Amino acid sequence: MNPTKAGAGLELGVLSDAEFEAFSLNHPQNNFIQSVDFVRFQRARGQVVELFGVRRDGELVAAGKLNYTTNRWGYKVCECAKGPLMDYTDTALVRDVVGLLKERAADRKAAELRISPNLTYIARDADGAEHPEVADNRPLVAELAGLGFEHQGSDMNFVNVNWMFIKRLEGIADSEELIMSTSYRTRKAIRKAEKNGVFLEQATLATLDEFYNALSTAGDEKGFVYREREYYEHLLRTTSPEFTKLMMAKIDIPAYRKSITERLEAESASAAELRREIEETGSKKKANRLKVVQDLADSYERSLKDIERFPDSVGVATVAAIHFVCFGDEVVCVIGGTKQDYIYFNGATSLYWGMMLHGLEKGYARYNFYGTFGIEGQDEEGHGGYQFKKGFGGDVVQLLGDFVMPVRPLAFRANRLARAAVAAARTVLGKLPLKRQA
Repeated sequence: MNPTKAGAGLELGVLSDAEFEAFSLNHPQNNFIQSVDFVRFQRARGQVVELFGVRRDGELVAAGKLNYTTNRWGYKVCECAKGPLMDYTDTALVRDVVGLLKERAADRKAAELRISPNLTYIARDADGAEHPEVADNRPLVAELAGLGFEHQGSDMNFVNVNWMFIKRLEGIADSEELIMSTSYRTRKAIRKAEKNGVFLEQATLATLDEFYNALSTAGDEKGFVYREREYYEHLLRTTSPEFTKLMMAKIDIPAYRKSITERLEAESASAAELRREIEETGSKKKANRLKVVQDLADSYERSLKDIERFPDSVGVATVAAIHFVCFGDEVVCVIGGTKQDYIYFNGATSLYWGMMLHGLEKGYARYNFYGTFGIEGQDEEGHGGYQFKKGFGGDVVQLLGDFVMPVRPLAFRANRLARAAVAAARTVLGKLPLKRQA
């Protein structure tokens, strides 16, 4: 496209992949949606993607990835999800960039422009309580409204995630300090999984079916929406192994059973020896030791009982699968879960912990649990998942949300009316009594 100019020496133009990555990777609002890896992936999927940059006197001061989508009636949307990347405290810059984007959307015959800045709305703590004294971007919502945007709110959203749970990794020295920053229950689950031999493996094209089987099974059991297999194949083919991490938690059933059996035999032998010594000496110290040893033996017996339903013929089982993305300042847990048959092995816990260690080792500043629901109370959907994430430590993060601006007002209003009519028709149809069949 030809460069578009605005006041104050601003100019909007197309960026190369390299230019965009250099800017996005080092921007404080960096996120995987606004990354070259994701651009390559979307292009391979046939999506219309455009990288733009805004320069002020030659210096790049804003950038973003624009996606253009057209529905079957020809209605076109221009969207900059989790962007644009720019300094939103610079009121003049925000005003001029928005003006340039509206012009670009109009040039491309889009009827509406959508943005969703990767900024906190109001700071919150681990319980979701507001802390506006830390961060409060409500004035920015009003500012964007003054520029012509309608705030769509920041409700729970599976498409453009606005509510997250994020753990800071900055300042944590090592794995011991990291594990001590989790709750007692979470530490216990991590150490149990490690002791039981749960191990992690990153899926490749050759092992994608294993990953997808575990992911889809968990999705069907838990009721969460997951992508088709082709989606993950495209990710593996178009993005780097560090960006796309399709991780699996596995357990070697025969090896696990052998290990538990050996530990049971060792503790049982120790218990027998302690009983003999207690009979001979009456030692209270050894009696206390016997209680500890017998508790261990009993736990190993229960473990063997618990896995009776898993014959050795199962071999190595994939117990959980999660799609992670590593980009910029954070490791993001996009979607995944545990197969219910294997929940005993704490596969999801192992995956979260393993990728936290990866984040610590590679210098990522944040571990992002991503979409988080059920924060308000235990009766809400998703509350159990929120409590699980909370056990690892962190805070609830509420983003600014989505904003929509009409670019072609007549088409925009017509589309709104059409959507409202369809929704009303569905509501009416849903209330109609079913006809009885003869």
